[in-house]
Amino acid sequence: MKRVAGLAVAGIVTAATLTYAIWGADLGALWRTLLNGRLWVVVPFLAVLAVFFFSNAQRWGWMLRPFGRFSAWQLMPSMMIGFAANNLLPLRVGELIRAYLLAKDERLSKSGVLMNLVLERLLDLIGILVIYVMALALAPAAPPGFRTSAWVAAAAVLGLGTVLAAFVLLPRTIDRLWRGLSARLPATLGERGSIYLAQFEKGLSPMRQPGPAALLIGYSIGRWLLAVALAWLSIYAYAGAVPLPVAMITIGITAFAVALPSAPGFVGPMQAAFVFALTPFGIEHEAALAASVLFLLGHWIPVTAVGALFLASRHLSFREVAARAEANAPLPTGRAP
Repeated sequence: MKRVAGLAVAGIVTAATLTYAIWGADLGALWRTLLNGRLWVVVPFLAVLAVFFFSNAQRWGWMLRPFGRFSAWQLMPSMMIGFAANNLLPLRVGELIRAYLLAKDERLSKSGVLMNLVLERLLDLIGILVIYVMALALAPAAPPGFRTSAWVAAAAVLGLGTVLAAFVLLPRTIDRLWRGLSARLPATLGERGSIYLAQFEKGLSPMRQPGPAALLIGYSIGRWLLAVALAWLSIYAYAGAVPLPVAMITIGITAFAVALPSAPGFVGPMQAAFVFALTPFGIEHEAALAASVLFLLGHWIPVTAVGALFLASRHLSFREVAARAEANAPLPTGRAP
């Protein structure tokens, strides 16, 4: 029932965002814009995309130090299969697949890898919020509504930073709070929560050292700057050069839009985000839509192809590996499988 409800919500969000994105657009003009763009930007786009994903694997390796030492090349297969699965399967099951494959390959705790991905998402959220606030500080022509959202984003950075600092600096206090709360929960839920909390705190150990913490935060911001470069190239292909803050605003809005439940590959939210972000800066509706198509396909095709090749080497299909990952998901333990 939960899965059906999730799929229904994803379908509604996809339909609503696609309707918003194409409403009022001239589809004939959109087609002509797509054909007449500066498509040579695909070459630098793919180069930046490769750096983006390699840096993501490298950061993941640093985050996994409490559980073992892994090179970016060791982590690349499970990471790319997970991202490819998100492009093909609903409800972001790729995150679960990514954790399952790494835990299976390296004999790690599944709950440990899952909670490590939670930390990764938290750092990503802080990184993109920082980028968005910086963009609006550098864009004097931004609409008033965008400027208001900058204050909200700044408050969110402060709030998330405070929560992360509490987990890093006050683990005993967090443990005491959890013990008090878990005593009021069903025993099974309390036990699972304690396991996940312990694994999350274990994964936080690099954040307790100033050097590694600064490195992880810097990498988290840097990888989003690479995403900004990808957005800028996509916009340039159809609308010409735009100020860098415009691309930063676009990637910030896109990051939050694709967090919504939607169809695999983020079709709908991504198009709506580009239209919403770019048209207030005088970019034509059709050019904004075309840029979103290039940005989406520029990710979807190579990521899905690379992930599929890695998965083919395991003689599995995406649905098979998803079923295995979901079957193992309800069994968090503190031990390696």
